Amino acid sequence: MAFVTDQQTLEDLSIFGRRGGGSVFAIFNRTMTRQGSAVLEDMLRHPLSEGAAIAQRSAIFQSFAGLETSFPFRSELFDVAEAYLSVTDERTRLSGDAQTLGSRMASMIAEDNEYKNIYKGVTALMEILQQLQTFVAGVMPDAYREEKSAIESLLAEGELQPLLGEDSGSKLSYSRVAVYDTVMRFRHRGAARRLLQYVYRLDAYLAVGRVAVERGFVFPVVLSVEVDGAGDRQRVLLEGVYHPEVKNAVANTVEITGSQPVIFLTGANMAGKSTFMKTLGISLFLAHAGFPVPARRMEFSVFDGIYTTINLPDNLGMGASHFYAEVLRVKKVAAALGQGRRLFVIFDELFRGTNVKDAYEATVALTSAFARRRDSFFVISTHIIEAGEVLTADDAGIRPLYLPTRMEGNQPVYTYQLEEGITADRHGMIIINNEGIPEMLRAGRGAVGAPGSAGAAGATFEVDQQTLADLNLTGKYRPGSIFSLFNQVKTAGAERLLEEMFNKPLVDADAINWRVSRLQDLQRRRLSFPFTRQQLGRIEDYLHAGAGGRLATMTYLFRLKLLAVVLKDERYAAVEEGVRAVIGFIEGCRAFFQQFDVSPAEDVRGNGRYQKREQGAKAQQEWETEVREAREILGDMRLSEWSGGAMAVAYYHHVFGQVLNQRLQRLCAILYELDLGIAVGSVAQNKGFSYARALPAAGNTFYATELRHPALNEAVGNALSFSGDSNVLFLTGANMAGKSTLMKSFGIAVYLAHMGFPVAAQDMEFSVREGLYSSINVPDDLSLGYSHFYAEVLRVKKVAEAVSAGRNLVVIFDELFKGTNVKDAYDATLSVTEALAAYSRCWFVISTHIIEVGETLRQRSDNLQFAYLPTVMDGVTPRYPYILERGITNDRHGMLIIGNEGILDILSVKTQSE
Repeated sequence: MAFVTDQQTLEDLSIFGRRGGGSVFAIFNRTMTRQGSAVLEDMLRHPLSEGAAIAQRSAIFQSFAGLETSFPFRSELFDVAEAYLSVTDERTRLSGDAQTLGSRMASMIAEDNEYKNIYKGVTALMEILQQLQTFVAGVMPDAYREEKSAIESLLAEGELQPLLGEDSGSKLSYSRVAVYDTVMRFRHRGAARRLLQYVYRLDAYLAVGRVAVERGFVFPVVLSVEVDGAGDRQRVLLEGVYHPEVKNAVANTVEITGSQPVIFLTGANMAGKSTFMKTLGISLFLAHAGFPVPARRMEFSVFDGIYTTINLPDNLGMGASHFYAEVLRVKKVAAALGQGRRLFVIFDELFRGTNVKDAYEATVALTSAFARRRDSFFVISTHIIEAGEVLTADDAGIRPLYLPTRMEGNQPVYTYQLEEGITADRHGMIIINNEGIPEMLRAGRGAVGAPGSAGAAGATFEVDQQTLADLNLTGKYRPGSIFSLFNQVKTAGAERLLEEMFNKPLVDADAINWRVSRLQDLQRRRLSFPFTRQQLGRIEDYLHAGAGGRLATMTYLFRLKLLAVVLKDERYAAVEEGVRAVIGFIEGCRAFFQQFDVSPAEDVRGNGRYQKREQGAKAQQEWETEVREAREILGDMRLSEWSGGAMAVAYYHHVFGQVLNQRLQRLCAILYELDLGIAVGSVAQNKGFSYARALPAAGNTFYATELRHPALNEAVGNALSFSGDSNVLFLTGANMAGKSTLMKSFGIAVYLAHMGFPVAAQDMEFSVREGLYSSINVPDDLSLGYSHFYAEVLRVKKVAEAVSAGRNLVVIFDELFKGTNVKDAYDATLSVTEALAAYSRCWFVISTHIIEVGETLRQRSDNLQFAYLPTVMDGVTPRYPYILERGITNDRHGMLIIGNEGILDILSVKTQSE
């Protein structure tokens, strides 16, 4: 049975990390070759689930750690050898006769690069195999004997013996190169590749062994199925275990047995719960891959898989809110358990995406069910200590542990040392106050017109990576990104323009409306772009290559023509193909630009009533100016019809590559802009989007009708508005009611509108803002020592700094302070929301499950809007209309959702069968 895990677990534990971040893989990746690194990665991506296989790999790593030897090969040889073996065309095989007429002609006309590459490949592979033979002939660890034997067997092949006996310092003759080339590249290529693979494995073994020695990691002991007289089937013992990426990490000792398969972990914010759980997960993961672990001692029974839920985002593509994503995650684990798999499972802050009542009931129900699974282990953290008190009183299978906090005056101090029991420590508001957030917001009230205000010269729209990720705005390859929605362009040049626009939203109302007018004008014309990405890419590559003077070009092409006849060289054919492609491109352009003689069609949907008539006329005039420029280029007499023949190829190659090169590249640039505009207009037309009208910042208004998420088909639209005396939307609703989707819809519309792009709304107008911040899926940051709650606090602090500096911003907070206990969450949400509301030049959307905050705010502030997304019950099944209503709701249906997913039924079926 294969070891099971998933991408969520790999990301939670930072096994491979993300771009720019640390990872477990990076710790061990001390390999000397790219291919060795790939082998190492494969080992980590596919942990083992059989004790014997784990012990065997671990023994190999451990034995190479004891050798204290370095990688004996020159790293640069391997890319040469791989490139050499990848050429399998029989036509490239060397002939034994080096004195043919063809060979002599090749030497006279051009350097024989093909022979040079073969020579380099043969000698590189020869040196590698000779060094491998020498290395394995030395003292090899007993654990490596199987692979050593396989290597020696492959090297013993008779036809390889002359090659192994060659003097690597001497130059090989043509005839010997031809013989060795035939042997290694054609007769025994499979054996050569297998030998290289063994070298790459050696590279990985030596790297892991070196890391184990240098960092003092220990190799775990694999336990048999039955570990004690009581018959416990599973056991994990970790002594002095610590997180490998945390500087000066505090070590802990923990043992988990089948008699107490659940660890119920509590502790205040920043006490170290998430770090400890990641430490456990990483250690178990590495142990199953046969790798050393950061501990003083480790013994473990083998599991069938590991699942973690630590930084779980919502999933708009599946229509899953954060809470429902948690439910589906638990269901996935339950299904694997129902298949009889023995799992090691970690849940950090189980059901933090719902209200405290549902979180309490769900935590109690599911933890009790998990505790009856004696063959799987669970580590569950929570801030709902009341659940722990009930669970540990009723179930002996649950072991309570906590990470304490000591108060030194106003400062919490964290020991990071596990203790038995449950803690009631709560210090969320202390942390918030220590960061100075309330004080900062109070001090900054009234600050307006900071440098860089919207519309000022050089001003830029302020947005950060967290917001881009929350709203899934950018990313060519990110599933469901807004960029990919609009990326229907046909050319690479238009795609570059699209990326530039997505990276630089505008902050000047006139500039935004100007771009809107240009896009609207193209959309009215209903044009069809005539070229494919491949066609324009070929033209662009050809034009960028350029050409020399006329005489030099003719001489060069004559030489290529001769090589084509004598040696079947393909370079002349490539030039001719390029010339023909440009000729076809020119003909296509002439036909395309004739479409601009037709008057624009009727007004596009949405914002036509907003567009100033003179602005629209200027946009149309500007396009016509560019079209005239394109027609002038295409009308050049030197771009006459193709006549064929070598002389014509030489003439046009010179004209295209030098004489008219810059003008043709300008023609391509015009086409890129048109391609982009046509694509954006097509998306707007097909999706029913409209164009928003930008107003100066001083107006401080926002209005939209039928606002919806652009990436969701058949999405429900809602009306939203903001003004100076109604600048905060306080949003409530049950799980899955659509709060996160509504907030994302608003944020995306604001961003697209500042780009001058169409938005998913019927009508929209807005006063330009200076930036956009969101806090929806904020992860912890172990590299900086941030818990999930502290990451939230720092996020709020960053927003508070920008707001208090007088910036006109749009801010979205989804489930503010969901990473802490309900009391601190209430106090913090109330304090921060009330302080933010005073900044009337900013617009805020804040959602929460703590409806009591809304009732208090209603009494204290008069510039808040209170709205909710309702839930309609059809029997025991909740239904969500996604239509915004005014007020505050107390809908709570978390346990109904869990029940409808059948999770407890899945777990109870297996429990009864045991």
